Amino acid sequence: MLSIPEKYNSKSKNNNINNNTNYVSNKTVLLTTSLIGLFTMLLIAFSFTIPFSGADSPYCKGVYMNPAYAKIRAFDSSYTRFASKYSLYLYREQGKDKMPGKNENFNLTGTPVLFIPGNAGSYKQVRSIAAETADQYFDNINNIKLLNPNTNNLDFFTADFNEDFTAFHGRTMLDQSEYLNEAVKFILSLYKSNDNSNDNYPTSVIILSHSMGGIVARVMLSLPNYLEDSINTIITLSTPHNAAPTTFETDLLNVFKLTDEFWMKGFAYENDDDEIENIDMNIHNKISKKHNKHNKHNKILKLNKIARKRLSNVSLISITGGMLDTTLPTDYTTLTGLVPSNHGFSVSTTGIPEVWTPIDHLAIVWCDQLRKVLSKTLLSIVDKNSKSQTYPLNKRMEIFKSILLPDLTKSSNIISDTQLGLNIPYKLKIDLKQLKDSTNQRFFQLPKNHIKRDLNSFPPIDLFNIPKDDNYKFNFISSLKPTSIEDLDDSTSTSILLCRSVLNEDIRDKNYYKKIYDYTTDDTMKFAELECIDINKYTYIIPLSYTDNKVYYSLELPSNILNSFNNVIIIESEDESDIMSDDDFVLADLQLESLSKLKAGDSSLWKLISQGNDITIPVHRPIIIDIDIPSIRSSLLAYRLDIRYKKSINEKFSPIISQSVKGEVKWHIDINSNKHITSMVNSNSPYTPFIVNDLNSSSKFKIFTDSLSSDEIMDIYVTVDWFKSLSLLVVKYRLSIIGFPLFFTLLIILCQFIQYTKYNKYPSYGETMLYICSLKTITILTITFSLLSFLTSTKLSFGKFIEIFNPLEINHLDLMSNIEKSKVEVNNIFMGIEEISLWFYGTFILYISIGLNFLLYNLILLVLILLLQLSKLSIWKSIKLPKFKNFSKQRKTISVISLILLVLIYLPYQFAFIVCVLTQVFSTLNSFIANPNLNAYSTSVFKNYTQSKEKSSDSNSNSDDDINEDKVITKEKLLILTENFKNFKFSLMMLMFWLVAIHVPVLIVWIHDISIRWITPFSSHHNILAILPIVILIQLLNQGYMIPRPKTDFNIIVTQLVLLYFMIYSLLFGTRHLYFLHNLFNLLCVWFIILIVQDWSIGGMDKANLISKNISKIS
Repeated sequence: MLSIPEKYNSKSKNNNINNNTNYVSNKTVLLTTSLIGLFTMLLIAFSFTIPFSGADSPYCKGVYMNPAYAKIRAFDSSYTRFASKYSLYLYREQGKDKMPGKNENFNLTGTPVLFIPGNAGSYKQVRSIAAETADQYFDNINNIKLLNPNTNNLDFFTADFNEDFTAFHGRTMLDQSEYLNEAVKFILSLYKSNDNSNDNYPTSVIILSHSMGGIVARVMLSLPNYLEDSINTIITLSTPHNAAPTTFETDLLNVFKLTDEFWMKGFAYENDDDEIENIDMNIHNKISKKHNKHNKHNKILKLNKIARKRLSNVSLISITGGMLDTTLPTDYTTLTGLVPSNHGFSVSTTGIPEVWTPIDHLAIVWCDQLRKVLSKTLLSIVDKNSKSQTYPLNKRMEIFKSILLPDLTKSSNIISDTQLGLNIPYKLKIDLKQLKDSTNQRFFQLPKNHIKRDLNSFPPIDLFNIPKDDNYKFNFISSLKPTSIEDLDDSTSTSILLCRSVLNEDIRDKNYYKKIYDYTTDDTMKFAELECIDINKYTYIIPLSYTDNKVYYSLELPSNILNSFNNVIIIESEDESDIMSDDDFVLADLQLESLSKLKAGDSSLWKLISQGNDITIPVHRPIIIDIDIPSIRSSLLAYRLDIRYKKSINEKFSPIISQSVKGEVKWHIDINSNKHITSMVNSNSPYTPFIVNDLNSSSKFKIFTDSLSSDEIMDIYVTVDWFKSLSLLVVKYRLSIIGFPLFFTLLIILCQFIQYTKYNKYPSYGETMLYICSLKTITILTITFSLLSFLTSTKLSFGKFIEIFNPLEINHLDLMSNIEKSKVEVNNIFMGIEEISLWFYGTFILYISIGLNFLLYNLILLVLILLLQLSKLSIWKSIKLPKFKNFSKQRKTISVISLILLVLIYLPYQFAFIVCVLTQVFSTLNSFIANPNLNAYSTSVFKNYTQSKEKSSDSNSNSDDDINEDKVITKEKLLILTENFKNFKFSLMMLMFWLVAIHVPVLIVWIHDISIRWITPFSSHHNILAILPIVILIQLLNQGYMIPRPKTDFNIIVTQLVLLYFMIYSLLFGTRHLYFLHNLFNLLCVWFIILIVQDWSIGGMDKANLISKNISKIS
């Protein structure tokens, strides 16, 4: 416990001098720490306004469409109780889609897609993707049919939620989910009622959702009114699957928790009922009573089976806009521990082929590059011949991965595809004279400087023999898309084959080969027979621009693939002059694999922070190099890569760098000489699940260069970009702006009560803040906050121990680990930092918390000074602030009862809290106007009282009859009671100010619903017990009752423990459980009321109300 020095009992001048010295010293420390904190805040805010550059810059193109929306009026209250609040629309692209008639009786022949808007989103946001889908289907039907012969037009339905705030209110989210389940039933019924002979009507709807709409989609499957098998495909755009974006409201977090639990149990132990039964028993045994344990367990098993059945054929794709989405942290959109890889994945738009750009939260529904890819994806997964109108799960996932994932390791499937018979081999018979110049070839490039071989008009063949004495890697980059050997005659490109020598011709029948190519003549003396597979389909594309569609094509064959073959063959076009423009090229090399894999530094993040890392890439290097930088793994830092090299005039292209971490891929293109790039990664992040010891959590870079034409080394220096790093803190810790400063406010109040308990003097807020900011105390707090980042890590058992102070249920780590087949952890404590090297972030949080308290306190003082000056003017008499002391007790009681009844019937308790805050504000202002001592950083009355007491003691030291001290200094004691009361009310007002932000979001939802004439059932927000203690305490304070001084050991300990727990909880768990801070404040008010009642029970009622009775005497 903190202790307050007995400075009010000092009697000597030396002590006064020391106190003055401490006052100046503490004020210096307070001012210094506050300025550091506020300056850091300003720096963070300024860095957040600076736009991103390079791979994190926005490059979305504008879009155009011709939309029309047909409201489906038949979906009325006979189908859903929300018909008066929500609406359903059918999107039609004018000039493409068939438009409904006036009677709305027309046949729907497409595949149904339902768009779900997000928080405060509009149903019209569907227009961009729906319009592009119609354009692709009706204008490019032949190309679409080549991709998917069973495709069909899409009928886009969209829900109008009147821009509801789903991110703030769990009940609203449940209402939307219930409404949409009924909407899905109605949509499917429209196809059943078509006036045609086609009985193959759809039985499921594809879900496309934005932001919180993705959570609504997941909730739909867990509700009782869900139609079985009506949803099997969910595509979400910027949806926070892994963590709730706000934590202001209890119902919202409960919806997230229960929905996640439903999905986890649907995917975990899919084929092992016994295993999940054991897990469920472990989870619920502690809360189940013996007499109902069996029934509860049976109910749980039933729900688990329902979850597994409903999710068995569901695919969930989560698409995020990357770092440009500052509304929602990218980390929240991942599916770690929630969905297994065979049912879904998350991907960033920076890595989606032909998108390659980050997208902000709103633009993700209209960005032209993304909508083209999404439309192509939707049309590719449709199977009009299926009842579900989509392909089975495995094929859907293959399509999703082939279109949406960058898949730089696509070639890793060559061996497995060959074993499955997907790569039917060709047979090549080649005259050895054609290969005499390339039998030991290690490099290949087009156009060539030498004269090409010409043998009977056969296409030039270049052969790379694969040595078996070491591990080699084959790299290929081309501006021309490689083509199949069968299409080589009609193409202007090259073909790539992976071959084995044919040792015994009798082993293979001629029908075994897809085709035989004979490149020999009657004059051929020696020839080679090769069994080859065409590997052109395993190439991936490299962007040359974020906006244009020009790309390069690349292929990598690592040693584990090459070791199963003997040769790599590149077959050129017969007429090189026809294929090669000035900008076209083909490059390939076969080099030792060790030369292609480099490592920059070790895994020490502290070494990167303090010293940086560097790596030198030699002149003679492979054209594709993989660089592993294990120290680049924290998502709280931005990294700067300085690339120093001199570009050769003969190089075909500028270097291109790809960056990948945990599946997220970014492209840094057009790397000119001596250029730096900024790298920001989405790796292990605060408050989100992560896989322990994940090999993919560190950054890997792939550098593409024309090293065959370059004669310069390349140096790369890696450092931390601190300015950009600050901007990342805004999105990660924006909710912490309440919990962390609240900790310091509670620390001040705790110290005030310690002083109040010892000396019956309640110091002012500023005076206590000044005391806490002594050099010694600040040093202790700085060390403590620095250690917290280390101590709260999941790597330490101490972090597990701290979790016992959080009474709220945590994530199901066992289920998450089973889904990922690896250990999964989540750090919800303090800042959620796993990196010990970032210990100084805790110090920043401390100083920012002090700075915000200092700023708020002085702003309130400034307002008080202005009001006190205005109160001296004659015009002030015409301004009537509410003076609650003038209200009768009966009137006050009626007001309180009315407020409580309204909360019980109509108002959310958050409204009552705001009323209490306003009441406390006006009451505190009146107290300062009645007694204008500000007590900014000292309480002068306490000092005057001490001096009066000393004089009284000195003057009567030689008297036989002591004068009653209470009679001598009665006025001073009344002043002290007044100052105690005023200081306490001010501190309580400061505490309530920080809590206001927790209650505002629910009020926004309530006001919004009133505006659309809908009364949402705020069941959990009509709990009068959640606000009654606060209302009663504020009422007692308005009547002049001060919190009595805790005197018994029990009261002292409980008072300090309640404040201490409130303080610790706001610091360690407040960010992820902001709503619980209200509950703790409510508990604190309960204890204060108990103290008042205890004082009344011993006859202290009149004494407690001494202030209201004698306020006129004091003033």
